[in-house]
Amino acid sequence: MSEADTVTARRLYAEHRDVRAIVEQVRTVADALNEPPYDLGPVRDLLDQLQVRLLAHERAEEAELLPIMARALGGTEATSGLSRTHAEIEHQIGRLGRAVEEPVARAEAEDVTDVRRLLYGLYAILQLHNAQEEEGAFSLVT
Repeated sequence: MSEADTVTARRLYAEHRDVRAIVEQVRTVADALNEPPYDLGPVRDLLDQLQVRLLAHERAEEAELLPIMARALGGTEATSGLSRTHAEIEHQIGRLGRAVEEPVARAEAEDVTDVRRLLYGLYAILQLHNAQEEEGAFSLVT
């Protein structure tokens, strides 16, 4: 791995560690939606963090880290799983955004059930994805 690749991978790993708090916030926000009155304000605040910080990080990994991994490991076969989870994370964040896009004074139980399901699903995907990156991509530079 070249020095430039190592510097880039280490920068992305530092960002990766920084966004862990957002990942944990996904579960915390979902847990808080367990009884009425349902307040979707924290979900919308979290969604902003997901769209601004987390997606920017995932896109940077896709554009910068995966090519480094492909070079180091001899091909894109080693990175296809990570690329797929990047796409799924983006898709799930988009679904969450659509689920809470219309402001309502009081959320209904059915709506909250869907939002919680989306949040827990996103949390599971993020946990799996982070474990894959830490065992694969970031193990090359740590």
